[in-house]
Amino acid sequence: MAAKDAKKAIAKGKKAAEEAAEPRRGPGGAAVWRVLSIGSSVIATKLATDAAQKTWKLATGRPVPIKGDYEHERTRDVILFTALSSMLVSAARIAAERGAVTYYRNSSGHLPKRLEDQQVTPTDRKAHLKLDRAKRRSEFLLRRAIDRATP
Repeated sequence: MAAKDAKKAIAKGKKAAEEAAEPRRGPGGAAVWRVLSIGSSVIATKLATDAAQKTWKLATGRPVPIKGDYEHERTRDVILFTALSSMLVSAARIAAERGAVTYYRNSSGHLPKRLEDQQVTPTDRKAHLKLDRAKRRSEFLLRRAIDRATP
């Protein structure tokens, strides 16, 4: 009887330890992360676009080229401005998202669920190895059958 009680206590302790190791997530965590990531991306995009336009005006002394204004703008200028603004927007969005992740992690103590690494369980690994073995075996048998069938 004491052995059963000890096993139950050990199982209960393991379960409690697993729950304690897993970060607690509130019901609004996903919504907060969504607002934080979208908001930071929008703001970063706006700031980077404005910076690209001001940089273009300072560097060339001409207004920003507009796609579709074929009579007044050179194709080269449109391509250069597009490349410049695209690089700035991409860099700003990446920096803003990393900043948002850092802020979220510091505030909540864990990463957003969408950004956490997926852990492969031993059961998943076993199933993968079993499928891989079966696939190699079937390929081997198919090759052997083909070799026997050809003269």
